Formats: sequence, structure tokens, C-alpha cells
Amino acid sequence: MRSRSAIVVLVLVASAAAAYGAFAWYQSRLVVVTDDAYVDGPVAPVSANISGQVAEVLVRDNETVATGQSLVRLDARDHRAKVEQARAAVRISEERHRAAIERVALGREMAASQRTQAQAASMRAEAARQSAVSVLEATRAIASARRAALAAAVAERERAVALHERATRDLARAAELLQKELVSRQFLDYAEVEVRTAAAQVTAAEERVGQARRDLETAEADIRMRESGFEPQQIGLRTAEARVLDATAQGIQADALQQEVRVREAEQGLALAQLREAQANLALALINLEYTEIRAPLAGMAAKKSVEVGQVVQPGQPLLAILALHDVWVIANFKETQLHRVRSGMRAEVVVDTYPERTYTGTVESIAAGTGARFSLLPPENATGNWVKVVQRIPVKIVLDPHGGANPHALRAGMSVVVTVRAR
Repeated sequence: MRSRSAIVVLVLVASAAAAYGAFAWYQSRLVVVTDDAYVDGPVAPVSANISGQVAEVLVRDNETVATGQSLVRLDARDHRAKVEQARAAVRISEERHRAAIERVALGREMAASQRTQAQAASMRAEAARQSAVSVLEATRAIASARRAALAAAVAERERAVALHERATRDLARAAELLQKELVSRQFLDYAEVEVRTAAAQVTAAEERVGQARRDLETAEADIRMRESGFEPQQIGLRTAEARVLDATAQGIQADALQQEVRVREAEQGLALAQLREAQANLALALINLEYTEIRAPLAGMAAKKSVEVGQVVQPGQPLLAILALHDVWVIANFKETQLHRVRSGMRAEVVVDTYPERTYTGTVESIAAGTGARFSLLPPENATGNWVKVVQRIPVKIVLDPHGGANPHALRAGMSVVVTVRAR
């Protein structure tokens, strides 16, 4: 009877073990579990961007801070002085640039005025030269006409002398004929009148020749004065040509002024570059002044505070860290033999060791591209030395649901958790 009861018990135990084994095998097909997991979250290191002495620390360890909240203040007196110095440099550069613009405008006006004056002087000089040439040509024409008049007067005088000689001979013949009583006294009187008339014509011709010679001498003297440039009343030819050269010189001076305008334009560009440099220096000084107020890059909890009042900090020196507890996730290090059924999007359950009575739900977001050992400080080199095969673990990121069973702000980075991934 006892042996029969023992057999029944053994059968029941074997059946229970088989049932449990079957259940465990079935569960292993449905879920993947690991306790090599922890809570992770964004950690923002807070460091100084400039060197300076800490004047005030406005946060304590484990204190909640908001985005943009002031955490540490550096001594800003020297940076304020640099800002004022940069502003003064900007004002000086602005005045220099404004003065350069005014100089360019003035140079352009002077060059335009000089160019206009040179053109006007050139036109006047050319007109004066043309006028002098025209007057000289007219004077030469007058002299030629007076030469012709002198020649005509000389010819007229020769004619009058010839008539006077003929009248004298006629008078002598008339006197002989009157003595012989061949002609009347009236004929002799007529001959005497002809002689006196011819003599008067000779005298008048002599006067005309003298006047023509004097007119010709005056015209030739006028030509010589105009050609020599010492005309007393009007500008001479040489004076007109001198004015043309003076107008040309004024044109060259206008070109020089235009070249000076280009030089001033280059100075204006240099002044503009200096102004922009001063503005950039001012912007940099303002940025450095703003850096004296070290602010929180994101909302979270302050941790690892290592800064105190009076400490001299350097650029890049870590002062504290901000942990954003409102956005945490879970990193589960599954064995490589467990990942053949894990995919992104699968549901997961998370139990935190601190709160074992609560279960957080989430979703597998991604699987790391390599094992944890591969990204370690000293990755394994299995090709050297003795090699022992070790099952590797691969990090899997699990994002918690925003409306889980408990407040996610209660979780802290680094907490140990147990992760169960539903493979189906």
C-alpha cells in the first residue's frame, strides 16, 4: 500500500515537473528577460565658456532647475569694461567711415567742378584761339588789300605824272603857236588850265600813295603785333594758345582729382572694414559678457556640483551636471543569444528594484550597433593570447510610455531594473 502511494506521488511530481518544464519552455518562447538593465537619461554637463572668478553660485546639489535658469555668475567687471571699450571703438570706426564717405563725396564734387572748369576753359581758349586766328587772317587780308590799294595809287600817280608831262608839252606847243599867231589866246589858256589840273592830280596822287603806304605799314605792324602776341587791346594768337595749354593743364588736374577720388574710395572701403571689425569685436565682447552668467541648458536636477565662490574657472572646465528626469529611458543589456527574436517596436515591461511593486511599460526603440565590449575603453583583441569565448551583451534601448503606472519623475538615472520583452 505504501509502495503504491509512493508511486502515485512520484507520478504526480514527475507530471508537475513536466508541466512546469513545458510551461517554462513555452514562456521562454514568448518572453526575453534580463536583469542587466538600468535607467538612463540625458545628462547635460555645465561648463564655463570663458575664464574668470566665480562671484556667486546660485544652485545646490540635487536642486531642480528650469531651462535658462542662472546657475553660476562669474566676475563680469573686466568684461563690462571690454564691452565699453568695444563700443567706443565702434563709435570711432563709425565716425571714420562717415568722414571717409564725406571725403569721397567732396572729392567727387571737386573733380566734377574741376572737369567742368577745364571744359569751359578749353572751350573759351579754343574760341579765343579761333578768334585770334580769324582776326589775324582778317588783318592779313586787310594788309593784302592795302598793298593792292598802294599799287593802284602808285599807278594812278604815274598816270597823273604822265598826264602832267603831256599837258606841259601841250602848253609849250600852244605858246609857240600863239607867238606865230596860229592859234588864239583861248587855246593857250586852255593848255595852261590842263597843266594846272594835271599838276593838281599829281599832287593828289602823291597824297594817295603816301596814305596807302601809311595804311599798309599800319596793317603790317598790326600783323606783326598779332603774330608776336603783344596786341594791346585783344588777345593775340600766342596768348590764345597759352590759354589752350592752361585748359589742358586743368584737364590733367581734373584727372588727378578723379584718381584721388578712387584713393578716397579705397580709404572708405578700409574704414568700412575697420567698422565691421569693431562691430564684430563688440559682438564678441557682448557674448563674453553674457557668458559670465552660466545658465541651465535644460530643465532637470543639478548634480555633481564642483564649483564654489572664489574659484577661478577655465573654458571647458566642468562645474556641474543637469539630469533631465522628465525624459528617461531604460538600457537593457541582453545576451547575444537572446536577441534573435527581439525587434524594434516590441512591448516591454520594466520593474525597478526601488519600486518592485510597480510595473512600467514601454517599447523597444532600437538595438545598439555593437556589443558593450566593442565600445569599451579597451576593446578585446581575441586574435592575441589565449582566447576564452564569453557570451557578449548588446544594449537595447527601451522607451517608457508617457502615461505608465507611476510618475516617471520618481526614476533616477542608474537605477537597476528587470526588463521583460514580449517576443510575440
